[in-house]
Amino acid sequence: MEQTLLHLTLWLPVAGAMFVLLFGTGTRARGLALAFSGITLLAATWLYVRYDLRAGGMQYETAFLWIPAIRSSLHFGVDGISMPLVFLNCLLTFLAIVYSWNLELRPQLYFTLLLVLETAVTGVFTTLDLFVFFLFWELELAPMYLLIGIWGGARREYAAMKFIIYTVTGSAFMLIGILALFFTTNAGSFNVFALADGARTLPILAQTVFFILLYIGFAVKVPIFPFHTWLPDAHVEAPTAVSVLLAGVLLKMGAYGLIRLCMTILPDAARLLAPLLVTLAVVNVLYGAAVALAQINGDLKKMIANSSISHMGYVILGLAALTPTGLEGAVMQMFTHGTITALLFTMVGLVYERTHTRIISDMSGLAARMPFIATGFVMAGLASLGLPGMNGFIGEFLVFIGAYGVWPLATILSVFAIVVTAGYITWMLLKVFFGPLTPRFSQLGDATPREVFVVATLLVVIIVVGVYPSSVVDMIAVGIGPIARLFA
Repeated sequence: MEQTLLHLTLWLPVAGAMFVLLFGTGTRARGLALAFSGITLLAATWLYVRYDLRAGGMQYETAFLWIPAIRSSLHFGVDGISMPLVFLNCLLTFLAIVYSWNLELRPQLYFTLLLVLETAVTGVFTTLDLFVFFLFWELELAPMYLLIGIWGGARREYAAMKFIIYTVTGSAFMLIGILALFFTTNAGSFNVFALADGARTLPILAQTVFFILLYIGFAVKVPIFPFHTWLPDAHVEAPTAVSVLLAGVLLKMGAYGLIRLCMTILPDAARLLAPLLVTLAVVNVLYGAAVALAQINGDLKKMIANSSISHMGYVILGLAALTPTGLEGAVMQMFTHGTITALLFTMVGLVYERTHTRIISDMSGLAARMPFIATGFVMAGLASLGLPGMNGFIGEFLVFIGAYGVWPLATILSVFAIVVTAGYITWMLLKVFFGPLTPRFSQLGDATPREVFVVATLLVVIIVVGVYPSSVVDMIAVGIGPIARLFA
């Protein structure tokens, strides 16, 4: 039954997209999209709860030979690394559809693209065949390009084109790396575990070259400096729900690829290149925090976008540690960052829809008119700066504990960025929500029941995981175990 549910989680959204495209006229598009994404979320939740922590490994696994000539298979399964990310993707897609309920511009196409995007991302997290992995990776590009390019802000065409140029270029390097592994390992298939066995016999120079090829593709998506410049533009121009998915799950595809491909298939190269990874991680953390700090009187969305670059640096720091705790912290940071940035971009969207500005210096005292939105934003800010009791603290703490023994200076510098984060988050909250109310905002209203539902759901996840982290960490630890043993 669970194998069927995994396929339901994977394929139901794209089936729903076809229904929405064919029959989703008017309000029917919203209802169909919500129904299909809701059922998908229930299936993903069931799979998460039923995952056997004692058995570990890949579960709900199925494999069907698809292209015999290259021995490519429709091979799917989840482990303790991918299962939390699949659940996160399904949750955020469902909430993005709820948030977008009142969309008026071409809702039929919009909800179709959201559902196709859900299947593409789930496919990346569940496939164990690298040829199919690449197909799902590329499938994600088209809906995200259109979602930004059609429903985005004033510079949406520029942002969408920049996104597609960066990601397609990165994908080209990744494809070369995948094909190089296939032809040099004599694995006879694109199966990730068969390629891993074959790659360990390769000379270290070849492993390093293949690692770098794959790394470029994933570094663009994370994004890691200097491949990061597309992200602030994409976030600023994307509609709120699309920013939620972009920050919440699409960035995680890059970090997941680093773990599943680079570190699993090429552990010797990962060990050799760890100093480079940790250097770039620190640059990400400090640079992202510094640019976010520079926005203390600027664009609210640009501040959160650069904050996201900084926080993804913690993921790379945990990976570069090559320790069990560091690796667990990296995956935990991926999950927690997904929920926190989803909430932050939701709150930015709620403020913008009422004030029609994102410039921090233009706003003041909004808590008097929108107490629920102010409360939600404060909670999201506290989670982002790593307050104990919220899930952001757990991932960062594990990363620091796992990395300090290997990279003490890098860890100390990264910890310092938390102080910077606390500074710009606190300043932004004080400036926007407290102090005297800006007169032109005196008639603003608070969140609607639909918006309260979206915000409250994300807050529940953030607080529950913060108070009871083993609900996610135990599963991640089971998934990380086999990879951590490669570096023991």
